[in-house]
Amino acid sequence: MNPRVTSQTFTRNAIHFTSLHSSRLLTAQKQITSGMQFELPSEEPVAYRQVRSLETRYVELQADKKVINLATSTLNASVAQFQDVSDLITLSKNLVQQGIQALDSDEREALAMEIDALLAQAKQIGLAKFNENYLYGGTRSDTPPFTFGETLRENGIMEVTYQGSGHRSQTHIGDSISIDTYYDGSKIFGASGRESTVLVGTTGAKHGGGTDTLIGRATLRVQHDTTTYAGGSGVAAGTSSAARDTILGPSGAHQLTIVDTAGDGSAGTISLNGADPVPFTNTDTNLRVDGFAGQTVYLDTTAIAAGFNGTVNITSTGTLSVDDNASTIPIDFTTNQIVSDVDSGKFVTIDSSNIRTTGDDSLEFPGTSNLFQILHATAADLRNSRELGSAEYSAALNRRLDELDRAASKVFSVMGEQSSSLQTMQTMEYRVDDLMLSVESNIGEIQATDFPDAVLRLENSQTLLQYTYAVTANLNSLGLLEFLR
Repeated sequence: MNPRVTSQTFTRNAIHFTSLHSSRLLTAQKQITSGMQFELPSEEPVAYRQVRSLETRYVELQADKKVINLATSTLNASVAQFQDVSDLITLSKNLVQQGIQALDSDEREALAMEIDALLAQAKQIGLAKFNENYLYGGTRSDTPPFTFGETLRENGIMEVTYQGSGHRSQTHIGDSISIDTYYDGSKIFGASGRESTVLVGTTGAKHGGGTDTLIGRATLRVQHDTTTYAGGSGVAAGTSSAARDTILGPSGAHQLTIVDTAGDGSAGTISLNGADPVPFTNTDTNLRVDGFAGQTVYLDTTAIAAGFNGTVNITSTGTLSVDDNASTIPIDFTTNQIVSDVDSGKFVTIDSSNIRTTGDDSLEFPGTSNLFQILHATAADLRNSRELGSAEYSAALNRRLDELDRAASKVFSVMGEQSSSLQTMQTMEYRVDDLMLSVESNIGEIQATDFPDAVLRLENSQTLLQYTYAVTANLNSLGLLEFLR
């Protein structure tokens, strides 16, 4: 016997298939409208996990790109500053070359004033900021990297203190890539490295060799202390000898030649180191006698020995100072005297064996000045503040040119390094853009609606739903005879 299908079964099946096809129809419509195959994890658990993983990767790539853009902007700002420094140094060199050829002090003063303006510009570059951070303070980018002060010594260098960090600040891109962004300013604008000390002057002092620690430039002050004369002649130091004698040296380095023309010591002539003789009498207590090249002694001739005709060896002591006489040391006429600055503790080695006269010699310590100090020294030399002779003046300016060249080399080196970093980051940015596009494409492939398939499913669902409605309507219209049959 055939089982009977009740009307309740027809109704239940009709409801089931109507709900099923309606749900599929709505799903297809939603996918077509939203452009997404699924929105909830329950719809496609595996695909949803894949999309979430890709979205996380996309966010990471966005963060990397943001870091790259910030680092790129920072380095671009720094390179622009370096280009200004390069132009500044080039202009400074041109001004120095003009200064070497300048004929009068007014022209040199005008050139020095231009250097002063360039120094002010260099200070601004040293304190340049980007995004409220100092570009050249290293990891201490929130603090002004340089402080500037006046010179502490006569004809010395301006005071420049670096108070930034000695380490570069780095930007990290991803887990394994680091790019230097905020650089150590002392390595960019700082000294290029100590070279041989230069001593310019007329006292007879020379550099004693060895490694000095004084930096920039200094004045070697060579001063007289006492003058004494070998016995037998009766000559003695005059009343102004201590303050105004200019000769220095051990016994025999200088000599007096005395001629007693009167025969009793009351009158005669005296000469210093073979220079023109000067007449004396036995009443002179402060007789000035000049030698060659600014050599001067003051004599007391009141006790010249009767009938003395001959030479007298002179011993003249003195002192050395490199700190404007804040401290002095006696001249020992050796080849390696250490002369120190009492405040800084830094020193220079002096060969004092041939010091023969007093005066101020100029000391330079090439390679120990930073860019700011070089520009300051350049302006001072254009003004000839040390009162150098013509040849020494030109030589000093040529040394400034050399120092400017070395300063430019340091800047170019860092600028090249930063330019290389910029090129690297540009390549990285292109790579990140490609990865972001790839991730977006993968997300789209997984999550985006396949429109042809969705339309086909929509049409199928509509057809099946209409068929379900038609079958249900037909079944509901059966009479008793059709049902029994």
